[in-house]
Amino acid sequence: MRKSWGCLAVVLALSACRKDATEGGPEAAGDARESVARLEGGEGGEDGPSGQYTLTQAKLEAYVGYQRKMLEVYGSLMRGLQDMGPLMDAGTPQALEKAKSGLKLIERKAQAEADARQAAGLSTEEVNRIAEVVTAVISQRQMGRTLQYEDELKKLEALQARMPEEQQRELAPQVESMRQQVESFQKLPEARREFGDANVDAVLAREADLTKNYQDMLKAFAGVRR
Repeated sequence: MRKSWGCLAVVLALSACRKDATEGGPEAAGDARESVARLEGGEGGEDGPSGQYTLTQAKLEAYVGYQRKMLEVYGSLMRGLQDMGPLMDAGTPQALEKAKSGLKLIERKAQAEADARQAAGLSTEEVNRIAEVVTAVISQRQMGRTLQYEDELKKLEALQARMPEEQQRELAPQVESMRQQVESFQKLPEARREFGDANVDAVLAREADLTKNYQDMLKAFAGVRR
């Protein structure tokens, strides 16, 4: 049961914004991915000629600040839900009251999200569109670092250089495959095709801050699952 509470906390944190959508009118159109990352661009956040969302540094700056505020909100929500776990596991009479407390926590989170959006000058739609780009870029970059493909490529190339010429040729396809994988994590061709070079470059310009927010959010989720 404790494990299921951890999963529930993650789901609630990721999707509670949908509650805003049903209760708060157009401004609450759906924040499903805002918990991991967020970005938008232009002064009005308008779509480009092809319908592609256009990001600006101004909106991205606002989004980074929004993320930090929401990390505090998520942390508080996660701790509250985690405290409910033991009672729910035991099946005590107090479990219902704790469940009610959990719903109040979720309601407070929804209000905090709305307040944070307003303070940042971002709409729910902007948060969602920004999150799409940020999540696509930052998650791929993070995966590349985790897998350490660049280090592995260097080792493979060094090994190849020490081999006889015939063995070098045999190893060449493997080296080239690894090189392409590294290039994919570095240049993000899929994200660029989907979101455009300008949007991806805008995210990469704030990669350090967005990566920290991404990692801190994952830590908040992992803390509850444990």
